[in-house]
This record gives sequence, C-alpha cells and structure tokens, in this order.
Amino acid sequence: MQRQILRNKNKIALISGILIVVGFLSKWTLNNTNIFTWSLIIASLLGVAPIAIQAYQALRVKVVSIDVLVTIAVIGAFIIQNFEESAIVTFLFLFGAFLEQRTLNKTRSAIKELTEMAPETALKQMPDGEFEQVDVDEVDVGDILLVKTGAKIPVDGTVLYGEGSVNEASITGESFPVSKEKGSTVFAGTILDNGTIQKIKI
Repeated sequence: MQRQILRNKNKIALISGILIVVGFLSKWTLNNTNIFTWSLIIASLLGVAPIAIQAYQALRVKVVSIDVLVTIAVIGAFIIQNFEESAIVTFLFLFGAFLEQRTLNKTRSAIKELTEMAPETALKQMPDGEFEQVDVDEVDVGDILLVKTGAKIPVDGTVLYGEGSVNEASITGESFPVSKEKGSTVFAGTILDNGTIQKIKI
C-alpha cells in the first residue's frame, strides 16, 4: 500500500490540485462553504499521505527530514481547522518534488547522452612512438592521443601538438567550428572537422 501511494505521488498531487481549485471556485462563485471545506480536507488528506509515509521512513532511521516537518505543519493546520493552509502546503510540497525529480531525470538523460557520444576507442601513442588503437578505458593521465580529421575526440584534454577546427555542437548546441591549437582545451564527444591534433589527457 505504501509503495503504491509513493509510486503515484504525481497523480495524488494532480488530484489534490484539482480539488483545491474546485474548492476555491465553489466559494468564490457559488458561495458554498461546504464544498470549499470538504474539498480542502480531502485534498489535504490525499496530499499528506505520501509525505507522512516518507516522514515515517525517515524517523525509522532517526532522521528528521523535511517530510517530518511538513507532516507536523499539516497536523497543526488540521488541529486549528486551517484547511486552506494544509491543502496548499501539501500540494506545493508534492509539486516541488515533481519538479525536482523532473530536473534530475533531464540531468541524468543529458549526462547519459554525453557519455554515449564519446567514442569507445582512441589512438594512443605507445613507448615506441607509434599510435595504436586502444579502448578508452586504457587511456591514462599523461597519455598522448592522436585525433584525425572527422574523428570524435575520445576524452577531455589539452592540445599538445597540431591544430584544427572542432565542432562542439554536442556540448554547446552551436555547430560553429571552434579553432583549436596548442594549449587549447578539447572535450570528449566533440568532432574534429579538419586538421590533426595530438593531445595529452588531463
């Protein structure tokens, strides 16, 4: 039961918000205080359910989380029969949690996309001076890599020798070529449009 409630937090927030709107509209347009009061009571009870569950879980591990404080505030609002406050507080808290989760999901997605854009292999300079293709995981700090025209840059680093234009659209969103020369910083997943550079991993 608890898992189902927590899994449906967003739906609960939506229903709670609708009830709050219905309550206030009934008061302002119909002057019906009964619908207003009961709408806010139901919205409060629905909204506080997932918050109270999270508060209980926090207290079990001896942590006073924000969920505990919000639950106490809602109980206090109920005691003094301030249902407007309890309904709005629970709704705003759940809505804030929804926005936070959405932002985190977008951030994770962006990081995953950047990771997937980076090539899995790199041309690494060996002790004999020749360049061999190796797995990116085998590249260590201080290794010198060769990046040819049209190739993706495998790791973040600094240009040691050579120059060229790099397309950084995967990072900046702008497809304008950026000139790179000795000392310039380059980023994994970007593409060397023209030129040839050797670089050292940071």
